[in-house]
Amino acid sequence: MLRRRGQEAARRGCGTGKSFLPFLDRGYAVTACDISAEMVARARAKAPGAEVSVADMRRLGRLGSFDLITCLDDSVNYLVEDGDLDEAFASLAANLASGGVLVFDVNTLSTYRTTFASDMTQDGPGLFLAWRGGCGGAEEPGCLAELVVEAFCDTGSGLYERVTTRHLQRHHPRPAVEAALAGAGLAAVGVFGQLPNGSLDSFASEERHHKLVYFAQQVAKGGETT
Repeated sequence: MLRRRGQEAARRGCGTGKSFLPFLDRGYAVTACDISAEMVARARAKAPGAEVSVADMRRLGRLGSFDLITCLDDSVNYLVEDGDLDEAFASLAANLASGGVLVFDVNTLSTYRTTFASDMTQDGPGLFLAWRGGCGGAEEPGCLAELVVEAFCDTGSGLYERVTTRHLQRHHPRPAVEAALAGAGLAAVGVFGQLPNGSLDSFASEERHHKLVYFAQQVAKGGETT
């Protein structure tokens, strides 16, 4: 969450803190959360002045009333069980101020049919990464997608430490996302395709873009967004 000049915002799935550091640099007071205790510890070490806690986006409780909530960089993709999306949006909406904006992203079918269907390696100083996709390249809307990443880190003694992480994600089709938003009293006021350089395209395509970025707001009784 970020505060500046009377405005407040929240950062969900903050990871190691890299995502909220630019806000600190601009004078915001930050409160953020992540489901991983290890990530939260690293974020706290980077930014002692920030309020960072361990939390599940599906069960946040009442943390405040925020003008901006961001949940970016794959967080929503890890909601794979039935009802997860509904619980997460309801939890986020409960912390959104009137007129506030929720911003989140989801992976497209193109990502699961290409990146998650590929095997890759990357070599760098003291680190070697092996990426093994579990998809077949013909995934359908709503599919589950698996990816295994193995990191080999130089321990400094001539030996490498091996760390394996398994990533299970679900594709969330736009109709499912918009239905879950509606159930939480929210509506998408903008949906954009994300380009490789991080910029947004006003044309959102499951085939052309690797991510879709949603901007959502609360819906008033008359059906208008607030």
